[in-house]
Amino acid sequence: MSNPSKLDYFEVFPWNRNFETGLNEIDRQHKTLVELLNKLANTLIHEEPIEINLAFEELAKYADYHFETEENTWAEYFGDDSWFINHQERHSSFLPKVLELKEKHAHLPLQEVVEEIIKFLIRWLAFHIIDDDKRLAVAVESIRFGSSIDEAKAIADRKMNGSNRVLIDTVMVMYEGLSSRTLELMRERHARKIVEQELLKANQQLERLSVTDQLTGLFNRREFEPIFNNELQRAKREGNHLNFILLDIDYFKKINDDYGHTYGDETLVKVGHKLQELCRRPSDFVFRLGGEEFAIITTTNPEQSVQLFAEKVRKGIASLKIPNKNSSVIPFLTVSAGVINISPDTSERDPSTLFKQADQHLYTAKQTGRNKVITNGVVSTCEYS
Repeated sequence: MSNPSKLDYFEVFPWNRNFETGLNEIDRQHKTLVELLNKLANTLIHEEPIEINLAFEELAKYADYHFETEENTWAEYFGDDSWFINHQERHSSFLPKVLELKEKHAHLPLQEVVEEIIKFLIRWLAFHIIDDDKRLAVAVESIRFGSSIDEAKAIADRKMNGSNRVLIDTVMVMYEGLSSRTLELMRERHARKIVEQELLKANQQLERLSVTDQLTGLFNRREFEPIFNNELQRAKREGNHLNFILLDIDYFKKINDDYGHTYGDETLVKVGHKLQELCRRPSDFVFRLGGEEFAIITTTNPEQSVQLFAEKVRKGIASLKIPNKNSSVIPFLTVSAGVINISPDTSERDPSTLFKQADQHLYTAKQTGRNKVITNGVVSTCEYS
């Protein structure tokens, strides 16, 4: 578990100087117990069973260690006196009471079980420190000043009884109420965080849906112009060429008519995946513009050939061997492409105008036999499969 921020950390049991007994080692251990109790409470925020169990085991282990240390301290002054024996019995009953609570609430969710245990621990520990340990500490102080055990016990009783007992009960009620409200606040904040996370996921999903084609997962037409403008500016800064490849599946209507629209959708998905496979560079962007029309925006340096790249794309899609038995080209799916190559010194920068130019090249490819690439009005010299 990573260290929680102050905003995420709750104190269900705030330490108070009134809990101090005056015995340094015992006070230090009491503070550690309180810290471990708060740590256990804060695991409820994450609702991770392993984390909760580890925190509980750590607290139980330290409690055993503390009880042993404390009993050695009291034994030095009280021997086999009834106060010491009763104190030992309260220590020995601690873990069984916790286990009894776990069994009693075993039918509840783990978080609710731990909440019940935490409430018990807060009351038990606070009362044990304020009433038992402080009473014994007052008696130890008197013994150190020369009082007998019986005299020291009487002095401690006078100091701890009467109005002080009322104060203890009042403080205990206050702590119990505070812990309950803090646990409730923890639940509310955790619930709010879950809602906020779900809302963030929903917004991210909505954002993805707004810029991507739901069928293929490619960018949609809405994202074309922003990406085009960004890449155009970047290409200009870096002295590269920006290329726009407009692709259209040949005789796609025949695929839908001959094999059905479900098969047609599956075909579009396969073409989309192939385009993503072929366009792996960070500067490659693939779009489904609608229907059977796709597009690629890519950047090349002056030595690279966009014609070869476009031809590689055309051949890559043909290599899928997707049946299209009534195509007038070959009995498999093919594409035609119109390509615009924009050099850094090209004066025309308007996406809509450049789109129209690429669309005109695509139209020419369709009219002159399909399954070909035309770049800036020139038919690719590569052999067509």
